[in-house]
Amino acid sequence: MTRRFKARGASPFLTAQAGLMSKVETPFLNASQFNHTFEVALDKVSADPSQPRKTFDQQELDQLAESFRLHGQLQPILLRPEPEKDGEWIIVAGERRWRAAVQLGWPALLAMEHIGDHESASLVENLLRVDLSAVDEARGFKKLMDHNNWSQSEMARQLGLSQPRINRSLRILELPDEFLEKASELRIPVNVLVSIARENDSTQQNSLMQQAMEGDLTVSVANESRKTKADPASPKILRASSAEWKKNLTSSIKAIKRFSRQCSEMPHESISLSQDDRNALESARAAIDLLLSETNPE
Repeated sequence: MTRRFKARGASPFLTAQAGLMSKVETPFLNASQFNHTFEVALDKVSADPSQPRKTFDQQELDQLAESFRLHGQLQPILLRPEPEKDGEWIIVAGERRWRAAVQLGWPALLAMEHIGDHESASLVENLLRVDLSAVDEARGFKKLMDHNNWSQSEMARQLGLSQPRINRSLRILELPDEFLEKASELRIPVNVLVSIARENDSTQQNSLMQQAMEGDLTVSVANESRKTKADPASPKILRASSAEWKKNLTSSIKAIKRFSRQCSEMPHESISLSQDDRNALESARAAIDLLLSETNPE
């Protein structure tokens, strides 16, 4: 029986945005672009067909509907006018709240009109979702880049992520759409999907995709498959290389721990970094992101 992978934790984008959103340069997050709240009839509201989020967990919708029933609506949804239908609206942010209200049979919801860059606002709101699948997140990154005509480096700068992190997420979009739809439904982790995307042999890639859909594929299994195919006659060399690499990693992690302790004691507000210093820290963050994405917890 095909199993679902466990739900993802907070997305790397959400984690990176802690305390950062007020510094984002794009204008769609500007509070001055929101009007007063108003009640909107639910039959006058429709979902945005272009938004990247395609799957909604029914259990989570049930929980949200129960919260609505007990506590009411605590946050308005964001809407933009339907250009082709006078008096009707399209959701910019808050589709889950709308779906929960429909499920309860409510006639109306509290809403605000958003008059800024609604497409970017919708994409960012979706990327902030804790339970966003790796596939929906990658599609959200791609749409946000295309909409704003950003390069990967500019995308990373705007969202407070490393460029390798953006690159890895976008890499999975090279996989077949049919497989990605199933991967989104099963919540296959991004690290597993990246490992499949890096497989150049189409036959082997198909095999890995099948294993992933059956719940039998891990990053280590996918990586080992590529190593064995590349050099099947040298397992001793691989083991020796791995042992040496682990020794170096242990030493590096000890240095990182010391650095982290020192940073926690620094008066950050009085520190001024040169561009070289910033480049060095960015490179270190990118290296750590890459390591975290390609290794499994013990």
